[in-house]
Amino acid sequence: MYSYFLRWNSFSIKNISIRITFVFLVAYSLIYGESNKKEISLSEILILAEKNSPLLMSMNSDLESLYYRKKQEGMTQNPSVTIDYGQRRAANESGSEYSFQFEQPIYYPGRKELKQLLVDNDAKIKEVQFEEANNSIRLNSIKFAYRYFIADKKRNHVKERIRRLSKMETYIKARPFITPQAKTDLFIIERRLLGLKKHFNDLELDASKNFESMNFFLRMESAPILFLPFFNDGIKFDQAELLKKSMNQNPMILAAKGEIEKAKTELRIANLEKYPDYALVSQIGEDRSGVSNRFFDLGLKFRVPVWDQYQNKVGSAETNLEAKAKKLSYQEDLIRMTFNQAYLDYEQAKLNLRLFNLSKLDEIERDLNFADLEFTKARVQLISYLELENQLHETHHAILDAQLTHIEAFLNLLYITNEKDIVGVLKNVNQTFEYNFK
Repeated sequence: MYSYFLRWNSFSIKNISIRITFVFLVAYSLIYGESNKKEISLSEILILAEKNSPLLMSMNSDLESLYYRKKQEGMTQNPSVTIDYGQRRAANESGSEYSFQFEQPIYYPGRKELKQLLVDNDAKIKEVQFEEANNSIRLNSIKFAYRYFIADKKRNHVKERIRRLSKMETYIKARPFITPQAKTDLFIIERRLLGLKKHFNDLELDASKNFESMNFFLRMESAPILFLPFFNDGIKFDQAELLKKSMNQNPMILAAKGEIEKAKTELRIANLEKYPDYALVSQIGEDRSGVSNRFFDLGLKFRVPVWDQYQNKVGSAETNLEAKAKKLSYQEDLIRMTFNQAYLDYEQAKLNLRLFNLSKLDEIERDLNFADLEFTKARVQLISYLELENQLHETHHAILDAQLTHIEAFLNLLYITNEKDIVGVLKNVNQTFEYNFK
């Protein structure tokens, strides 16, 4: 009996030691994994987004190809050479004949320069498109980083809610006598916990999807630890000045202006079409049939614009120029309307930012701790506790939603104005700081 006890005790101690070791290893791996997570700030997000974008690399290659195309348009045309040899019979005498012909095509003055200018027009439009893509990638990387950041905070908050209600559930179950009222309270908590677990799963899915969207730009191996500022207030913009900046810098307007310049160049090229290119022609040869004679000539070769003076091509180019001018007018009206809407969105976002200010997060924590204590003392009914807890939860989500709405409205304004110094502008936001979530 004694030996059995020793064997059982030894087995129990060994089993406990294995469990402790397992728990230690799991805890160590979690801590080590957390410490190995990459920490990135706002400026690092922008650097990674630009660095890892295959789209920007592709557009850079497009610009490089236009550089070579311009050089090609500036090249002189290759000459053509004709060499022939044969026999000729004249006056009952036959003899050999040979000739050497040389032809050098020459562009009509100004045509080569206009073709190079047309490539320059394409390059300027491509540069505008590159800037727009670059800014879009940078701004979207920030937007999805904030979406992931806030979804993660919401998920952690709901996880904390589940922990609190689970404690309440345990507290009720631990009572020595479960009355019908206590049993009813237990049913209510169990149903609330069921709904919260569903809500947690939805938030976890939302966080995962936003991470994938963010990682489309950042291309990281694992989820990073984000250090992103939250805001107590927004920036006070001068609406007229910002609208002027939008009209001067917006990529859609700049691209439309580039299309007009390209259409003007095409019109100038069309007007030159009726003035043909020409060629310098020379020939040297010898005819040995009969009386031997040598010859040499030099001349010009060109097309005569008798039947076709390219008026249809000129008319097409003129119509195209009018269309591009109307498109620019449309783009300006569209940007003006879009800007005004974005400005209203931002001003409203600032109001909600002040209404659901960050100081309320501390109030939520304080009120929850108070409710927990009073409930355990049986001085607060469960219905009142759950109602307060639900209201505080909605307020917590509203605070985070106000932060997200503000940053997205802010980024939308920066996109319309084609602002490149994103971090610099963010530093002008009043009372920015990194909020330490508990």
